[in-house]
Amino acid sequence: MNKFLLFFVLVVLGYSSFSQKNVTNYASSLQAVFDHYDENEFYDAIIEIDTLLKRYPKEARLYYIRGYINYRMNDFELARNDMQQARSLGYKGHRNFMSRVISNEYMVNLMTKYYYNDTLKLNADNNYKKHYGLKDSLQGALRHQRTCFDVYYYDLTVKIIPAKRSIEGENKIYFTTTDTTNEIQIDLAENLQIRSIEWNNTKLRYKRIYNAIFIRFPRKLNENENQFITIRYVGEPRKASNPPWNGGFVWKKKRGHWWVGVACEHLGASAWWPCKDHLTEKPDSMRINIQVPSKYQAISNGNLRSTTSLSHNYTNFEWFVSYPINSYGVTFYMGKFVNFNEMFTNENGSYPIDYYVLPHNLAKAKQYYNNTRDIVEAYEKLFGEYPYSNDGMAMVEAPYEGMEHQSAIAIGDVYSEKTRKDYDFRDYKYLVIHEMAHEWWGNTVTMSDMADAWISEGFATYAEHLFMEERYGYDEYLNASAHNMFYILNIWPVVGINDVNDNTFLSGDIYHKGAAMLNNLRCSLNDDSLFFAMIKGFYSEFRFKTITTTDFIEFVNNYTGQDFTAFFNKFLYDTEPPVLQYSFTNKDNLLLFTYKWINVDSSFTMPFSIMINKFQNIRLVGTTKNNTIRVSNTDSFYLPNEKRYYHKKLQPNSFTYYWTHWVKPEEQNDEVE
Repeated sequence: MNKFLLFFVLVVLGYSSFSQKNVTNYASSLQAVFDHYDENEFYDAIIEIDTLLKRYPKEARLYYIRGYINYRMNDFELARNDMQQARSLGYKGHRNFMSRVISNEYMVNLMTKYYYNDTLKLNADNNYKKHYGLKDSLQGALRHQRTCFDVYYYDLTVKIIPAKRSIEGENKIYFTTTDTTNEIQIDLAENLQIRSIEWNNTKLRYKRIYNAIFIRFPRKLNENENQFITIRYVGEPRKASNPPWNGGFVWKKKRGHWWVGVACEHLGASAWWPCKDHLTEKPDSMRINIQVPSKYQAISNGNLRSTTSLSHNYTNFEWFVSYPINSYGVTFYMGKFVNFNEMFTNENGSYPIDYYVLPHNLAKAKQYYNNTRDIVEAYEKLFGEYPYSNDGMAMVEAPYEGMEHQSAIAIGDVYSEKTRKDYDFRDYKYLVIHEMAHEWWGNTVTMSDMADAWISEGFATYAEHLFMEERYGYDEYLNASAHNMFYILNIWPVVGINDVNDNTFLSGDIYHKGAAMLNNLRCSLNDDSLFFAMIKGFYSEFRFKTITTTDFIEFVNNYTGQDFTAFFNKFLYDTEPPVLQYSFTNKDNLLLFTYKWINVDSSFTMPFSIMINKFQNIRLVGTTKNNTIRVSNTDSFYLPNEKRYYHKKLQPNSFTYYWTHWVKPEEQNDEVE
């Protein structure tokens, strides 16, 4: 027997309480558990532990080991029970991991610090959500003061004053009334001061409630009138604490020069300029004037129309956006940039791809972006032509990690050869792949409420996986899908709370679970021609529009002629994924495997796969009724998941995301039909 193992057993069990024979027997059994685990014989390892626990029911480490094996098998109910029992019996190892498995509290606390600040506490009593109030509904809800008018053009001017970390500016807001009204709501962060609001050379009265500005007109505006107001303002914009997720302005210096930017997706564009700050509002076009000290440049969305010298050593950079744009996609970058570019040509013509980088990174940047064209080519094939060809495409070196600003994407990856994604092939930079996908998903097809932000992030994340498939084949698509599934937390539903600007970014599941849902949908259809045509059709149908989750569900059901409502209810509106309940016997190498989905609507159906003898893969389709398969010549089997799979042997459209629950033989009379 291994001397280290014997020593460990003596310490754990207490030498004085056990004879040498008992210690030897225990250690041998424990070694058998480890041997089974090393050979991926998880069921045999669990059976060995069950036998040990009958003799040593207080042995905390056994519960932990069994819990970890159950975790590897995605049997979270049993994993939680075992981890809790191990902790109650005094097991001290792997505390953070056990805390994560046992409950959501550990990850909730981490996510809260990441996206909010240390003062906010989220608890189970409110489903780990912030307590929303008037301020949140003023930002997130649509009321008559917002729905009564439609903005078709912004003419924004912002002066950046880095020495004071402040801004001043004005916005001319052009709108058409959609209903009779004498009051509209415009939004501007309460830490920014309004100098004046004018209409037809008349100063308008207004009242402020938090970030909402309710503007009164001296007469009723009738339906279908075209009007504009001018708002002038000044102040110190909020500083970003963790951009882009906890957003605001980023004031940095690089080699003695200012390097400034802003990211405000969840925070809202009204953090730095006055606008109708609701996701349903996308003006048809926009002019953006950014004024900066004369030794700097200002990069913004669209095309640069002019550069004009101003007084006090300032320069105005006039940019113009000729397409609809969501408010959080409006941005600027101030710095000392150098530019290089290339042309992308498709069957309909050409458009430029510009790169704005800091001078000392020019050589690295050229290498970093050397295959951008491949990404554009793949996305045009998958989804349709780049939607902003007249405005061109640009990547701008940003003082924060990244953000999908329309036609002026923020890339803050410091040109590292490393990647946060565990892709086997790293020729392409994850950040460029992801942020560029947003030009189609998020910028062009836009969610109409932060509750539906998965439409942006889930599709963009899934686009990464489709790109890997385009470049490297289906095996790498499976690898990307599996690595993505590993990060799903299942703390909150993917779809959030409407009308309060809900922070659905908290767990990251709008990225990871959203993408996993799309993979599962593809597997459920089991018709790639139909699936890819449906995705392209969905993009085409809602191009330049704002949409809801319901719009997506209705489109899929209508396009496919199938009812996926139960499927979407589980993956988008429920917290936990579907659970595959199963039991089995394997006598004389004849496997009888019985399975069904539980914790789902009665009409739920979804495929999964079973791996026989490590290399033979069988695709199965589960329902909420028990089904049984018989497989002869079976030495062993397992259910592939993101923690254990062999991508080169998986059947197409069989690798899905779900949890499991093994009903053991002694439980079958009660649990299995």
